[in-house]
Amino acid sequence: MIKINNIDFSYSSRKILENISFDILENNLIAILGNNGAGKSTLLKCINGINTLEKGTIYISGQDVLAMNRKEVAKRIAYVAQKNEGSRVTVFDTVLLGRRPYIKWDASDEDIKIVDKIIGQMGLEEFKLRYIDEISGGELQKVMLARALAQQPRLLLLDEPTSNLDPKNQYEVLSIVKNISKSNNIAVIIVIHDLNLALRYCDRFLFIKNKSVYSYGGIEVMTNDNIEFVYEMPVSVQSFNGVRMVIPMPQTGSL
Repeated sequence: MIKINNIDFSYSSRKILENISFDILENNLIAILGNNGAGKSTLLKCINGINTLEKGTIYISGQDVLAMNRKEVAKRIAYVAQKNEGSRVTVFDTVLLGRRPYIKWDASDEDIKIVDKIIGQMGLEEFKLRYIDEISGGELQKVMLARALAQQPRLLLLDEPTSNLDPKNQYEVLSIVKNISKSNNIAVIIVIHDLNLALRYCDRFLFIKNKSVYSYGGIEVMTNDNIEFVYEMPVSVQSFNGVRMVIPMPQTGSL
C-alpha cells in the first residue's frame, strides 16, 4: 500500500497543492485529472522528491520515503517526465540506466536479462542499437517508460505518457503498463488529459480542483457532475458496447 498524506507545496509564496491525501494499492493504476495548471505534474514531482514538500508524508509498504536517500528512493519510485530529450546514447544503454540503483561495479547478467525483457515488452527490439536522438518523439517516450520499468519500482509515476503517441500506440503503451502493474504489483500514478483512456485503463480517479482533492475513488466518481465541475464543461458519460466513455457537450458557440 502506498499512502500520500497531507501534502502541501508552494512555488515561492504561491500555494499550488494543499492537503493532498490518497492511497493506492500496489497493483492499481490511478489517473490524476484536472485542468491545466491544477498542479497535477507538480504532485508527481512532490511524490518523487524533485520538489521539496512544505509538509506531508509518503509511505510505501510502511516505509517513509522522505527519510530515504536517493538510491533507495530510486529502487521504489520511477518517474517519466512529460518531455524528454534525445542524446547520443543507444536505446539499450538508455534502458540499462534504469538499473543504476542496483549496479555496484558493472551490469550483471540479470541486469541485461531484465533490460532485454522490457525492451521486448515495449516492442523496441528493432531500435535496440539505435541512438535515441535518431528516433521519433513517440519512440523516445516508450524508451523512457522502458527505462523506468527497468528500475523495477513499487511506484511508477507517469506524466502524460501518451502525449507524443499516435492512437494505436496510446492504447498499446497503457495496456502494457497495466499488464506489468498487475503482474508485478506495481502501483502506477498517471497524469492524463484523455478521460476515455483513463476510463479504459485506470482503476481509480483523483480529481484536483482549487489546489486540493475534489473527488477520489473508483468508477463511481466518473460522473457527469464531477467532470463538469472540474473541467467547467458539460459532458455525458455513456456506455457503448460495454465501454464507458466521456462525450464532451460544449455549449453552442462556446468553441
